[in-house]
Amino acid sequence: MLKTILLIASIALFQSCLAETPETYLLKTHSLPSDLNFMPTLGNGHLGYTVFGDSIFMNGVYNGAGGNSKRARIPNWLNVSTEVCDRFGCASSHDVDVNGTSYEMDLQDGYFRVLTTYRTLGISVEQRTYPHKFYNRALVYEVVAKRLPSRTSRANSPKFLKLTHYPGNSSDAFDFVVVKNGSSSTGDYRTLRGRTKVVEFEKFQPDPQEIFVLFSESLEEPLQLQWPTWQDQFSHRIIIAIDREETVARKELEDVLSLSSSNLLQKHTESWNSFWDNEFSIEITGDALELSQIVNAGIFYLVSSLPSMKTNQKNEPFYGLSPTGLGRGNLEADYQGHNFWDTEIWMLPIVSLFGLEYGKEVLDYRKRKLDAAKYNANVTGYKGARFPWESAYTGTEVTNPCCPEVSQQEIHISPDITFALQRFYAQSHDDEWACDTAWPIAAEVAEFLVSRATCDDSQNACHLLNVMGPDEDHPNVNDNVYTNAVSKIALNFAEWLGKNCSNTSTELIAKWREVSDRLVILRDEELDYHPEYQGYIPNTIVKQADTILLGYPLRFDTSTTHSNDLKFYENVTRESGPAMTWSMFAANYMRLFQIKKANEYFERGYKSYVRPEFKVWSETPVGYEGSANFLTGIGGFLQALIFGYGGLDFGRTDNDEFLLFFDITMTPPNVDEITVKSFPYGMAECTFTFRNRSSLIVFEDRKAEKGFQMVQGQKRTLLGKAFNLTHRNEDPPIKISLLR
Repeated sequence: MLKTILLIASIALFQSCLAETPETYLLKTHSLPSDLNFMPTLGNGHLGYTVFGDSIFMNGVYNGAGGNSKRARIPNWLNVSTEVCDRFGCASSHDVDVNGTSYEMDLQDGYFRVLTTYRTLGISVEQRTYPHKFYNRALVYEVVAKRLPSRTSRANSPKFLKLTHYPGNSSDAFDFVVVKNGSSSTGDYRTLRGRTKVVEFEKFQPDPQEIFVLFSESLEEPLQLQWPTWQDQFSHRIIIAIDREETVARKELEDVLSLSSSNLLQKHTESWNSFWDNEFSIEITGDALELSQIVNAGIFYLVSSLPSMKTNQKNEPFYGLSPTGLGRGNLEADYQGHNFWDTEIWMLPIVSLFGLEYGKEVLDYRKRKLDAAKYNANVTGYKGARFPWESAYTGTEVTNPCCPEVSQQEIHISPDITFALQRFYAQSHDDEWACDTAWPIAAEVAEFLVSRATCDDSQNACHLLNVMGPDEDHPNVNDNVYTNAVSKIALNFAEWLGKNCSNTSTELIAKWREVSDRLVILRDEELDYHPEYQGYIPNTIVKQADTILLGYPLRFDTSTTHSNDLKFYENVTRESGPAMTWSMFAANYMRLFQIKKANEYFERGYKSYVRPEFKVWSETPVGYEGSANFLTGIGGFLQALIFGYGGLDFGRTDNDEFLLFFDITMTPPNVDEITVKSFPYGMAECTFTFRNRSSLIVFEDRKAEKGFQMVQGQKRTLLGKAFNLTHRNEDPPIKISLLR
């Protein structure tokens, strides 16, 4: 009897901790997407899966050699469905009220649930699933059933819940063996040990990877849970814990099972609420519910693939952000879970707003794989570090065997990484990090670029030949203007770091500067625009944003030439291009204060790419095949919103100042005001509110010794450690720097 009372009390507490979720954070539908790839992808940086999918994936665990490496699929034993049954059989769709089933993604609290009301049985059933954000080795499935006022003769008949799991086929990535069947003081469970079948590259991975999967109970057969008629409510949960170390997984499972269902969920929702309340959020006012939901969903899906900053046990090293996130990666459409330039150029600028530690986690992956990048340069005949176009566990080249020219020619990923290091430093002003992490990478990338360049002394020019820029429709071209521009930035930042972090020889730095100064940037003087590559013919169709990136994000050229680039390339970019292309047109047109154009491309950049039910992004617009949960598109979209409409940016000036740029602002259509809460600049915590033609930024930095200064034209004004700044569009642009 006491056990029953405690169970009922636990359910009551469990329900009370679920405060009503604001509409902007609740995605609710009565019908599922026609393509279940567009179900929500959930994760906690250690584990991830797509709701109703057959796969679980773990951070850094891959299987396959070279270009056949892909995230190692773990069967999704957490894909569980509950049926309500009695002596007459199990309930069917005929027993469900009209619109009696709702599918809900609660972004604020971080879980997915299915709510079903059975009208003939007088019962409601709620099923919840989530990767725990604090106990991040644990995946949770919970079901809570409740009796409603009796409405039929079947309402009081004996009942039980039938739980069936649908894990999909056996894994082709692991050899699983049962290590233990048994029980402990906290419950019954079994343990599986899985070893990957094929190593990625023996030089950097001599042995297969090993994981341990622990279950709170056996799932080999459907579970039949008796529900006594006198009991108004009934709950059950299934926990799976996964880690490389059996002891870690076991501790996680035992710690989780020691908590009540309500306390376990509360710990999870508190972690998610803490992120939204204290780390980062965007509030939008106006007639913009759908836009708010898309923004919140985008942030949620990005964060779900990042490590939790506070966890029950220490995190493992992070293995990067792939284009479709941690919860996907078994298929070519998921880019096999590999890391591309997408990480640094499209996602990192937003990730770093969540908190500097998130940015460091992403960039630390590149530092840990620097030796592999040096090997990649050496084996292809060059010096320094050549980061592979696609990388996974070892950091060596894992581009799909179908497309060797991509790995050979898309060399811009290496200077892209250096550019990301520069931008992150402009935001963080972390000198220790710059010398410990940024400098070793930037120096080796500079050496690669110098060895890769072909210089003609007679013309005092250097070229990057046989390359492919972001526009992958045009391989094997010379002097792709984006590649050369970002390479100049990379060489210049390496020079700056060398002077500030090392006793590097002046001869080496002079060599970097010489190549940077001589590297060709194509420009058609008659038409006043940048041809994408040597021999580009005007009106040739291009795949995606390429040359236009010289404005934002590179800040390489903001002249009339850049303005003409936008006009030239907007008419020749193919319609099926990836989502972030239109976001970059929007951001760049905003920088030119061409509001109508910016609005057009901003809406184009998300309205055709976001599936309505759970605001899941596709790589391509409706009507084309493309990747689901496309984090790259989310990153571009959020950049257009914050750095385009908001007018913010972090960057470096010609006189080597690293600044926060604070420029003209507008809001998207039907939006009155946008507030970006709690993003970091140096050690300061900033809140930024912008509306049409004016904005307010609030700084607070109790740790700063000298505070900040404002640069407005030729005028410099000292600011304190905490201050507010209001800016109107008619005022000169403001730059803010941290006093050193």
